[in-house]
Amino acid sequence: MKVKAQVRLSLYERGIVEALSADHGYPVSEARALVVEYIEIVRKLGGYENCTHYAQLLDLARQSGHSPAEWLERIQGIEKGELRDRGIGSEERQYLQTK
Repeated sequence: MKVKAQVRLSLYERGIVEALSADHGYPVSEARALVVEYIEIVRKLGGYENCTHYAQLLDLARQSGHSPAEWLERIQGIEKGELRDRGIGSEERQYLQTK
């Protein structure tokens, strides 16, 4: 039998749970389960927004059927694009060539 490790939520992550419960009507246990399900995303994004913003995003992700894996894949795609960024000059040249 495989035992699942208990995820210890930070104070910030607990704030997201509270916002899901207060603002979106989730029972606390379900809100916590949602945050745990998307914990890799929450931690990847780094807590730059307020808790209510992330609560809204998690609620929207659940309603839209976007899995944590899909969200993480999108983030990684954006990060790869940023690594290939050749700067504004390159974008301006590309824009001027298409006009």
